[in-house]
Amino acid sequence: MERLEAAAGALAATGGTGIGRAGGAKRPAAPAQPYPGSARNGTELADSARQLAERFAAATPAGAELLASATFGAHGARHLGGAPQQAEPAPGTSWWHGPSVHHATSPLFRPLGYRRIRREAPALPDPRPTGGGRHRKPERPTTELRIAARLLLAHPLVTADGPHGAALPLIRRHAGTLAERFHTLLGYRLTLGPAHARLHKAALPGRGLPGLDPAGHAELVHALAAIARGEQPIAPSGAVRALLDQWRLPAELAADLLTAPELPPAGPELTVRRLLAETPVVLLDDLAPAERAHLREAGPAETERFADILGLTAEIRAEGIALFDPADELTDLALPGTGTLAQAALLLAERLVEDLRPVDAETAPPAVLIPDALIDGTLGDITDDYGMSAGWDAGYLADLAAFRRDALDLLHRMGLAAPAGRNWLLRAPAARYAPRAELQPAAGSGRHSRDRQAV
Repeated sequence: MERLEAAAGALAATGGTGIGRAGGAKRPAAPAQPYPGSARNGTELADSARQLAERFAAATPAGAELLASATFGAHGARHLGGAPQQAEPAPGTSWWHGPSVHHATSPLFRPLGYRRIRREAPALPDPRPTGGGRHRKPERPTTELRIAARLLLAHPLVTADGPHGAALPLIRRHAGTLAERFHTLLGYRLTLGPAHARLHKAALPGRGLPGLDPAGHAELVHALAAIARGEQPIAPSGAVRALLDQWRLPAELAADLLTAPELPPAGPELTVRRLLAETPVVLLDDLAPAERAHLREAGPAETERFADILGLTAEIRAEGIALFDPADELTDLALPGTGTLAQAALLLAERLVEDLRPVDAETAPPAVLIPDALIDGTLGDITDDYGMSAGWDAGYLADLAAFRRDALDLLHRMGLAAPAGRNWLLRAPAARYAPRAELQPAAGSGRHSRDRQAV
């Protein structure tokens, strides 16, 4: 995302359009809709804030996250990272047996004598070369319209004094086109104020504001109301203060955030597009019948739209579709990623796929049940192999129960695993991070593998 922000800042500084015209900076901005908070009086604002704070305070943690997602719409897009280095497989190929991005995940962290170097299935043919001679046609440059669209999808609140303020002139320059494209593609609404731009997003489960419980969300509402009145928030908690310091909200945007955006009703088409744009993986089995039918029929056409507007690439598999960003920028969580949790979660997924990958490609299910002891044994092996040598967090190494909980939670948020009562399911897209399909599975050899044999 740093590259996007740098590009936005450079374009804003030069006034260039990035699409072959030099006069774009002087064209009058096509304004998006005005911010609704500007027309509200103090009584309406106070009543709205009080009612919203009461709803947050009375909500469950999951309910507060959903309410925050619906009200603030401040979540960024989330996509899987890493592009397969093999050609796209034939239509109908399962993720279980499709191209792998294994090279980009864990090799750097493997100790010598890594136990899972095995005989692999024949590789798919390499992609057709694009040519590198002096007569090669140059690639089409990234337009500033795409840069602005990607920034808004990743950072729906852009303020003049905030960390992405350099992009605000760029967004203003293309406000009309951006508003039209987001409305047509996703049913989202773009509003502009004197010192901000806001992309009004639809609610998504589990995409509330990080670090805030229901009481914290209620406290945030009171702080927003104070800012909207031109006052200093009264002693907000550390998490709320950190969020406000990050956002640096002008008064009009603080008022705007106290009211959930009015978005068009989402039919099957909009629902599928929002899931593709905002979530790592869309599995057919997770959709309602009408949504499933739309994705089956219009999947390739939908992914072409996202490629044109946002530069996202599609993986179309038998189980569903995932969009990923070749630049690995357009996501609020990174997988593959750095740090103890991301590395451990990816290694966990990789080894679970090796043990549980369905053999029959014709009848492979979209998810398989993970024996509980297999999770513990695999995580124990991973910790033994990498914990000390890779410098992993000592707190996790001392508390494997917390390590397990958070690693599975990360895989869940990235769409690679899912809870099933007290058990867990491994979903087919996890196989994109494992070695290519093997001809003959091998038994584990780590010291924790005895737990597996008892399953």
